[in-house]
Amino acid sequence: MKPDFYKELQKEREKLDRLVDEALKNGTPICKTQAIMDQSKKIENLILKRNEEDALQWE
Repeated sequence: MKPDFYKELQKEREKLDRLVDEALKNGTPICKTQAIMDQSKKIENLILKRNEEDALQWE
C-alpha cells in the first residue's frame, strides 16, 4: 500500500508544480488561483487520509 500512496502523492505534487509554474509564468497570484488551491487541498487530503490509516494501525 505504501508504494501506491507515494506514487499517487508524487503524481499529484507534479500536477501542483505544473499549475504553480503556469501561474508564475502568467503573472497570476498563486493564492488566487482556484486550480492551485484545489490541487493543494487534494494533496492535503491524501496525506491526512494516510495519517489516519497509519494511526488506526497503532490502535
